[in-house]
Amino acid sequence: MRVVTITADVPGRLVDRLGEAPKEMKRGLKDVLNEMAKESREDLYTKSRSRYTLKAGKFRKSDIRIRKATISRPEAVLTISGQTESVKSYRIRRNTIRKGVRAEVIKGSGWKELKMKNGSLKAFVAGVTTGHTGVTHTDVFQRVGSARFPIRAIHGPSKAKLADVLFRDMQDEKGNELTRRVRALAERTLS
Repeated sequence: MRVVTITADVPGRLVDRLGEAPKEMKRGLKDVLNEMAKESREDLYTKSRSRYTLKAGKFRKSDIRIRKATISRPEAVLTISGQTESVKSYRIRRNTIRKGVRAEVIKGSGWKELKMKNGSLKAFVAGVTTGHTGVTHTDVFQRVGSARFPIRAIHGPSKAKLADVLFRDMQDEKGNELTRRVRALAERTLS
């Protein structure tokens, strides 16, 4: 399981100055941070849906949890947790005689064949019995060595890793927007 924590906090020198600020300024800062956290959650979800081929039920908006800012703790925290998803959760093309399973994780990046570096061990889709009567687990597998067994399931990136990559891309934009909103709040409150 991977957990990514994204914080939108205020610099320490501003917090020190807020100790002398009126109560409504502190309340306003809390509201600004919580509003930015909600917008960041929406942006992360919509950008992940538009950039990655992860199936709809595998990454929901509710997977991004918000710990809201308070007056005494001026920081909002977004937490995304989850296990790595099977490659089957992304777009795949089944194996053919000449090619192994191909996958596309990022939309428009093209189909990548899943195989070892030397090219001899290609991925395949198979159903494996789970020990329960009549139950099979279908997944994308690859042999570990030249022998028939053991095989291992192939996993793609987790939803936490996807959100982390997306947030790094939009971090500067969100930081500038937060600074702009805090300045507007200070002007409104102190004037």
